[in-house]
Amino acid sequence: MAERWRPGAPWSLRGVYRLLIGFFVVVQLVWLGAPLLMAVLWSLVNPDYPWTYPQVFPRRLSVHFWQDVFAHTGIVRAIVTSYTIAPLVVVLSIVLALPTSYVLGRRPVPGKRLIMTLVLLPIIAPGIVVALFLSRVFAAFGLAQTFPGLVLGHTLLGLPYMVRVLTTGFSAISQDIIDAAENLGAGAWARIVDVFIPLIGPAIVAGTIFVFTTSLEEFNLTFVIGTPTFQTIPTILYSFLGYNFARANASVISLVLMVPNILILLAVERFIKSDYLSSALGKM
Repeated sequence: MAERWRPGAPWSLRGVYRLLIGFFVVVQLVWLGAPLLMAVLWSLVNPDYPWTYPQVFPRRLSVHFWQDVFAHTGIVRAIVTSYTIAPLVVVLSIVLALPTSYVLGRRPVPGKRLIMTLVLLPIIAPGIVVALFLSRVFAAFGLAQTFPGLVLGHTLLGLPYMVRVLTTGFSAISQDIIDAAENLGAGAWARIVDVFIPLIGPAIVAGTIFVFTTSLEEFNLTFVIGTPTFQTIPTILYSFLGYNFARANASVISLVLMVPNILILLAVERFIKSDYLSSALGKM
């Protein structure tokens, strides 16, 4: 006869944990793996053998649509533009966010929660609305249709993520560590270089991931402010959507946009902590 479950029984807790982990893995495989598989298959469809219902998989595979996208679109130039803008946006966001995040995370600031709510406004507001209002401001200052304008616009959208993550990182540093460093004779600069920077490093990495991917995936602001002078990967992707939906071409560009992000995330995953991720999403 099977042993009945008793609260606190170690074997039962292990079973529950394994069940939950297995359920999470299955959900992730279905939620992420299935769309990724479909994108790969659609990008490899042979145009001479269309993939139609009720076929489960394409009858023939080819790289025709990959060749077509790279030969007849500005995807190469868009890739260069996207991966030039994103690192600049990350650097600018870190420089701007560090002093603000330090004050919000380490100092008793009146109305701190209101300030953090205001920081999130660019994320909460609809992207196209933000883009339209910014386009008017940028045009007045001569920043529309310019590369610096795109970098600044992407920075304004990515900065809230960096501020939230770094604020959480600064607030998580124990004051005892700072006091110990000060008692050992560490000056202000030494505390910054030897204490704050190493401890805030994982938060900077987490914020970098959010800002980098936000810049790469931004469409509204780039479309309103940058096109047709500048094109990024999302602007080319959206050209294959809409009424004349070219699924195979869109799948190719989706993979070009998505795969590098996945590789970057896997490469730095060990630096990312759940509290940093939650704070970036506004769950502070």
